[in-house]
Amino acid sequence: MKISAVIFDMDGLMIDSEPLWQLAEIRAFREVGLELTREMCAQHTGIRVDEVVDIWYGHHP
Repeated sequence: MKISAVIFDMDGLMIDSEPLWQLAEIRAFREVGLELTREMCAQHTGIRVDEVVDIWYGHHP
């Protein structure tokens, strides 16, 4: 059998980027006046960035 493609999901397997994403999220939203905690950010783990923005914008328009 000839392999024609390989799909490799590195995030979560070799690199855990979630803590870095949470830190970036906390810092970015702090700049617009919304104080988030890691626990608050963890509630939205795994969803798209635009959805995260919509959620937090709903709390702080």
